[in-house]
Amino acid sequence: MLETCKFILSLDIGGANTKTSFLCLDLSEYKSQSEPLNLDHYGNILNFSSSLFYSTQYFPFWERKRQDFMKVLKILQSNTEKKLLNHVSQQYPSICSLKLVNTEKFYQRTNGIFRKTKKELANAISVSYDIAVTITAELSDAFSTKQEGIKLICEQLQEVFNPNFIHVINVNAEFISVKEALEDYLSVSASNWIAPSLVFGERERLGMLLDMGTTTTDIIPIKDGKPVPIGKNDVDRMLNYELFYTGILRPPIASIVRHVPFRNSLCPISFEEFAIMADVYTVLGMITEREYSCDTADGRGKSIEECFARLARIICGDINLIQQHEIEEMAQYIYTSQKEMVQEAIRRSINHFIRRFLIPVSKIRFNVTGLGAKILLIPALRELNIHENQIFFKSLSEQEHVLSTAICLGIVFLKQIVQHELLSDQVS
Repeated sequence: MLETCKFILSLDIGGANTKTSFLCLDLSEYKSQSEPLNLDHYGNILNFSSSLFYSTQYFPFWERKRQDFMKVLKILQSNTEKKLLNHVSQQYPSICSLKLVNTEKFYQRTNGIFRKTKKELANAISVSYDIAVTITAELSDAFSTKQEGIKLICEQLQEVFNPNFIHVINVNAEFISVKEALEDYLSVSASNWIAPSLVFGERERLGMLLDMGTTTTDIIPIKDGKPVPIGKNDVDRMLNYELFYTGILRPPIASIVRHVPFRNSLCPISFEEFAIMADVYTVLGMITEREYSCDTADGRGKSIEECFARLARIICGDINLIQQHEIEEMAQYIYTSQKEMVQEAIRRSINHFIRRFLIPVSKIRFNVTGLGAKILLIPALRELNIHENQIFFKSLSEQEHVLSTAICLGIVFLKQIVQHELLSDQVS
């Protein structure tokens, strides 16, 4: 029944990308078809939820007018409401009129499609959606301080979406209002690691979540199904190797290596941002042009030929001076160097984990996700002699792993709804 459906739009607002997931869970169907012991399990909620859409909107705060982010939010709002209306139209053909509570607007079915009407419809079925938010964009140097970043983003969220339906997750895994987020901005800053840790680590007694995205890598210790990081802000997490600033797409080559192999020698590279890691992974065939989702260093295209040209430039050459196989050798060296950097961060995190919980490395379970899961994290763990039966890669699509934070955020919010529903059932 539509009345028992919960719709949740999740926004993972980063400095470069805003990743989105729109989920639906029919609580009545969920409660009737689930095993009682699994009702409040994240994995079970994930399996029963329907994905209405997910997307990535590239918006580099440091390059664009901050006020233009509202345009991104308005596009997401429009897409969300279209998908919601289409879903109701297809799944509930007997419903003729709707009221979208978020906007107080009415819709009448005409020729099978819901169209907005100015009339108030007395028999309209009410439907709404919640918005769950996690924010890391406040770190962007578009903002003078984190507080300024959180303020601008929260104020724009309130202008586009109904504030009564916005829920911002904080570092204590609590969903708070926009007003509360503005009052305690540090608690919601850099909170994107919470939801994936809860969902992927749910069944872990002692384990770690490794999440490598376009820009950064999270290494989160988990105990009894909950994240137990030493740090809860970026600085403390960096200090304890729980946040490692390297990713699959955006890092400049000079942040990975100081020289590359070239004609039986090691050639120093330019510190100019001539190329980024996305060029390396494109040349090596590890990502597609579509997965190259950030701007290029030179503003040109993302074809493999253009990636070769950018990599040639890091040693101040070009494709007329440097052969393709030489560029491929350079790219392989850069990839190996980045993998070794990440391995060192993982090794340090493992040593912290062993000292804290007094267990051997053979007892630690590693859950991996993100764009870099298969590309780098799993090979890195194998080379650290982590056994295959300790490495877990959840059965999501490649695109879902890229968007795992947004998806997990929705699942964490839905779990709170399920728990509230179960509590209400017990009381009644």
